[in-house]
Amino acid sequence: MISHLRDRWEEVWQKLRAHAVPQDAFNELINAYSSPDRFYHNLMHIEDCLSIFDRTKSLAAHPGEVELAIWFHDAVYDTRRDDNEQKSAAWAESVINQAGVSNVIAERVSNSILATRHHAEVPDIDAQLMVDTDLSILGRETDVFERYEKNIRKEYAWVPESLFREKRVEILRGFLDRQFIYYHEMYREMFEEKARANLKQAITRLSDMTGAA
Repeated sequence: MISHLRDRWEEVWQKLRAHAVPQDAFNELINAYSSPDRFYHNLMHIEDCLSIFDRTKSLAAHPGEVELAIWFHDAVYDTRRDDNEQKSAAWAESVINQAGVSNVIAERVSNSILATRHHAEVPDIDAQLMVDTDLSILGRETDVFERYEKNIRKEYAWVPESLFREKRVEILRGFLDRQFIYYHEMYREMFEEKARANLKQAITRLSDMTGAA
């Protein structure tokens, strides 16, 4: 998998006409995503996002930039902090600038990463595509979604069970309460219906567990 990812890494920087491919950054990202406390936000997640994006990149205004945002969007991931996206975006900007790519591109990539905070409406097409790709996990087959939920719980193992259930229900309900979970029609066709079914089942299960406790 690493050799395939390295090839993709080199290709995206060539597309962006970087002065040189930042190989040190690639190695640092691989190490970050390979941390043993990452049960979901790991290299498999990045490869999965890249695979989904390969099917939808025709939607992008700047596909190379979206791909770079995918690489960095969970580069910093500490479940005890609330500034992971900001730190990931700053890391991306630093690497992009050092590679001799324009500040305009650095800013757009940063904005796409910051959009994965899922806190507000996203107007930019490429940032929307980054968000949709990140949330595609919600609309997968039931067993894949349930494995995702279990891995998220492992990443938050330090949070007491009752508090985790309460906060998790809030997060999942926030997605379910949207008019649409996904911005792009292509993503809605692929994932919207199944995502809503998965979210409803997860909320019911977590709520029942909370009531039983």
